[in-house]
Amino acid sequence: MPLYRCTTPVGTLDDTGRQRIAETITAIHCDLTGAPPTFVHVQFFDGPEPTLHGGIRAGRDATLTDRLIERCVREVGAIAGVEFSMRTTATNASSIFEGGRVFPEPGEEAAWLDAR
Repeated sequence: MPLYRCTTPVGTLDDTGRQRIAETITAIHCDLTGAPPTFVHVQFFDGPEPTLHGGIRAGRDATLTDRLIERCVREVGAIAGVEFSMRTTATNASSIFEGGRVFPEPGEEAAWLDAR
């Protein structure tokens, strides 16, 4: 968690494009939230419309979420050469299980990582 799903029409992205998008989404998410890069997951799918879906932890400020969407749509679109639509969903950290443990609340990442 967080989990980003990038859907593009068949043939839009090659492996290099996918890697650049995964790196870009990770950088944007970490820059805005302070989460470590190891938390970010990016999946790619083929579909009829270019879309991004970001599954993020609840408790994020609405302004942060707006900035996240704006940057992802702009920067991922520039890499892929297509215009994306994007939505996010927020899940409570207590409902996320990763690495054998319940995920930390926003801001508690360092203590969670240190407790490994």
